[in-house]
Amino acid sequence: MFHTKGRAVSRIAAVMAASGLVVGGSVATAAADNGGSTGGVTATVQPTLLSGKIDIEGIGERDGGLFTMVTSDQATIRTYCIDFGHGIDIKSEAKYRESPWAASPLGAKGREGDAAKILWILENSYPKQSDLKALAAKAGIADAAKFTAEDAAAGTQAAIWNFSDHLKATPKDDEAAALRNYLVGPANVGIKNEPTASLSLTPDSLPGLSGTKVGPFTLNSSADKVNFALSDDTSGGKVKLVGKDGKAVGAALNGPIAKDTQLFFDVPAGTAAGSVSMTASVNTAVPTGRVFLSEGYTEKDHQQTMILAGSDRTTVPVKVKASWQPKGALPSATAEVSCVDNAVKVTVGNTGDQEGTIEIKPGKSVVVQPGKTETVLVPVGEDKAYDITVTGPNKFVKEFKGVLDCKVATPTPSVKPSPSPTGPQLATTGGGAGTGIMAGIAGALVIGGGAAVYALRRRGRHSRA
Repeated sequence: MFHTKGRAVSRIAAVMAASGLVVGGSVATAAADNGGSTGGVTATVQPTLLSGKIDIEGIGERDGGLFTMVTSDQATIRTYCIDFGHGIDIKSEAKYRESPWAASPLGAKGREGDAAKILWILENSYPKQSDLKALAAKAGIADAAKFTAEDAAAGTQAAIWNFSDHLKATPKDDEAAALRNYLVGPANVGIKNEPTASLSLTPDSLPGLSGTKVGPFTLNSSADKVNFALSDDTSGGKVKLVGKDGKAVGAALNGPIAKDTQLFFDVPAGTAAGSVSMTASVNTAVPTGRVFLSEGYTEKDHQQTMILAGSDRTTVPVKVKASWQPKGALPSATAEVSCVDNAVKVTVGNTGDQEGTIEIKPGKSVVVQPGKTETVLVPVGEDKAYDITVTGPNKFVKEFKGVLDCKVATPTPSVKPSPSPTGPQLATTGGGAGTGIMAGIAGALVIGGGAAVYALRRRGRHSRA
């Protein structure tokens, strides 16, 4: 764990590279995935952290601050940790996906107030509020010249941990501590409404009968325009994308997009069995406050849960598929993590004209009547991986995998990091995994010699060993 000011991150990296020192870290389990829902931006965590030292009452010092992630189209998003009890290896290039609060610890019973307080912090602190002088004035910081971006990041992270993990977290730096006190104080009245997804279109596939409208596919988006493109259409162009009113949608919908907009594929009667795919896409900034969950599907490769603090505009595509046939039982299945129930909620449907028996493993069998749905809760242990398989008539098979993380976890003890062949790990927060980072940095300074020590000493008054 180290406190960075100005260009301290790049200087430390240079020292490590020059000395040949390689630092790794342990990866703890992390948050549940998006439960099979379709949509949301995906991003890869980067090996940088704008941070400061934070004292956690009863635990000790940790390094906390603002993470950077990069999307597939190279847009930048910034996140804070809302999952102190789990670790992250930020040099692992871990994949994350935008997800709803319900699939995260913020969706557990009684957490509505915590989520509202965190969202207020994100909207009223750095980097959403990028004018440091103005932010210092609101926080009552006497000398704004001493208030840096690192202070702002550390103060914001400490304030978030106060609500996300119920920790008394206080930055070591005076200015950062002042910001933290302001953010958790009376000014924080909370913001109750969960931000809308950048783009969500669910489920990812649905079957139907020829001569009907296959759907609904439910669309939500914060963007001002959603574009649509059909592909792989076996009907030869007969199938049309329509709204709930049956009117053709065309190539785009202009915003604002109504909540839970329903879309269907109109399949003319007599159309031979087949399918069509559709890609929906938006170009937008992801709304502040959206949760980001690790996409790893095992307890080993899942990592701590994040929450969005700021985003460049990025392109978000989602692909869904509709299929049809003349008759028969036509099963479908969706799943979502429900932290209220500490379970995965599996919903199975039948859009055919005959009843069908659908197996949910582990779980139970259900007989679904034509046009009906049934919901089954599959209990999952906290921090445990799940692998749910749904099977039904017409060779239907669908699998949902992830790791459930619905509760504030007890922080793990510090773990000595192991060497990594891929280069230095620049930061680790939460999970008690940062002690080895400090040891590695100390070793690098000794090996690097006096010049490196001199460079680090020039970080200024806030650099404290």
